[in-house]
Amino acid sequence: MFSLPGLPKILVLITIIVVIWQAFKIIGRVQKARIAEAQARAREAKARGQRQARAPGNARRTAVSETRECPVCGAYVAQGTGACGRPNCPFGR
Repeated sequence: MFSLPGLPKILVLITIIVVIWQAFKIIGRVQKARIAEAQARAREAKARGQRQARAPGNARRTAVSETRECPVCGAYVAQGTGACGRPNCPFGR
């Protein structure tokens, strides 16, 4: 019912495993190089006195503010921001 796999099957299996292993090693090296490059750019920017560029996942969180609907134009305006520029805006008072 079950027999031992032949030599060609074993060699193909070993080859597949080695190729996958090498692919993961290459991916790891590329990822380390990208991280090192980003860190070097951040150090250079810091040395020049510029702000560090942030990745989209590390973006600063902005404060959430409450909004109210303007009875004149229907737009939602953040509380305490002032007038929208219309002459009869109730938030400009």
